[in-house]
Amino acid sequence: MELRHLRYFLAVADCGSVAEAARRLHIVQPALSRQIRDLEEELGSDLFHRNAKGVQLTTPGAQFAIDARRVLNDVEAARDLFVRIARGQSGALRIGLAPNYSWHPATLKPVRDFKITHPDVTIMLEPGLAAKQLARISDGSLDGGFLAWRDPRDPTFSACHLFDCRLKLAMPRPSDGSAPAMPERLANLKDEPCMWFAREVAPAYYDFLIHQCQLAGFSPRIVPIGGDVSTILGLVAAGMGYAIVPEASIYSCPNQVVLMDHADLTLSYPVEFVWRTDTVNPVLEEFIKAVAG
Repeated sequence: MELRHLRYFLAVADCGSVAEAARRLHIVQPALSRQIRDLEEELGSDLFHRNAKGVQLTTPGAQFAIDARRVLNDVEAARDLFVRIARGQSGALRIGLAPNYSWHPATLKPVRDFKITHPDVTIMLEPGLAAKQLARISDGSLDGGFLAWRDPRDPTFSACHLFDCRLKLAMPRPSDGSAPAMPERLANLKDEPCMWFAREVAPAYYDFLIHQCQLAGFSPRIVPIGGDVSTILGLVAAGMGYAIVPEASIYSCPNQVVLMDHADLTLSYPVEFVWRTDTVNPVLEEFIKAVAG
């Protein structure tokens, strides 16, 4: 039994006449009659009562018509879904998002715009630091991710550059609400506790901050608290010390913390959308276009 048999059968059932159905299908009547007979032989029972005026469905034929119509509708729906997925118009994406950049317009805008233009695509945003994201992109459990600290020499991954992130000095806001005093040099803070990532959490970022401090001519008094930038800013807000944080923190900084530009903070690092180079995914390709703008 083939799909054409179902289409021929339903055409005859809808027309109530083999001759009329043959005209509608643009085939000769004997050929259509033969197709219906073949289908009846395969099913082991008549589909139609035949008389001089035309044909009428038998009781099992009427049920078969219901089922055949459902099958053809399901096949058409499957075809349409296949085409939408192949064109990147339907499906699902699992996208990683480093917490530092979860409120940044460069990550929010492409996601929002893509949802508008591709309403049938489900996007699942999953928080994670760079190392975890890269591991999951590599094993296929993430389709891509917004992150920093990808090794550009690694051919496993491809990336779309989003922005260069500078650093800011995070200081606790005085209780009277005024701005804290800006140290002339960062080295003036060398004896103050500096809230810091534990190196095992983000080794590349840790080394980057150390290098920045070396360029500024001092070694910070590090308080390694691990976690993420939100935790660090919370401790700064509590008056536990100062921190050097990504400029992207301005979008999620608590009121009790003041973020300041400082002349000694001269470095920046790229933030990217990253995916596995050998990935073949039409939906992801459409999303990359949205990210690239």
